[in-house]
Amino acid sequence: MKRLLGVWQGTGIATFPTIETTHYREILTFQPHEADAILHVEQKTWRLHADQSESLLYWESGFIRQLSASTCEWINAQNNGRTEVLKGDMIADGDTLCFNLKSVTFSNDSRMLQSTRSIEINGDTLSYTLAMAIQAEPTLQQHLTAQLRRISEL
Repeated sequence: MKRLLGVWQGTGIATFPTIETTHYREILTFQPHEADAILHVEQKTWRLHADQSESLLYWESGFIRQLSASTCEWINAQNNGRTEVLKGDMIADGDTLCFNLKSVTFSNDSRMLQSTRSIEINGDTLSYTLAMAIQAEPTLQQHLTAQLRRISEL
C-alpha cells in the first residue's frame, strides 16, 4: 500500500445513462496513518466547464485498511451523504499494483445497488474506473474513468 502514498492529480470523465457526460479535474491524496496497514484517503473533483471555469463536483474522505497480504477494505463518506464500504484484492506484479474492489454496503443512499472500483498504479501513474448499478439503472455500468500523475510523495 505504500505505493499509493502521495498526492495524485489528473483528469477524468463521468458518464452514466442518468447524467450528462462530465469532464473533471481531480486531486487524490493517500496519507500514512500511525498503523502501517491503514491509509487516509481524500478524493476531490471539480467539474470542468466549457468556459474553463471549475466548480466542486465531488468530495470524499475515508480509509483503506489492509486486511491481509492480498486483500483490503475501502471505507468512505461522500459529500452527497452516502457512506460506502468496498472490499477486494490487492495484486502486486512487478512495478504494477492493482486493486479490484466491490461494494459490501451502502448507507444513506437508497438508490445504490452495487459499485466496483478498479485501480492500477504503475510508477507515478494511477488509473481507475468506477462502475455502479442503481435502482433506475440496475445493470452494472462504467461511471468514472480517470488517469492521475503523482505530483508529490508523502
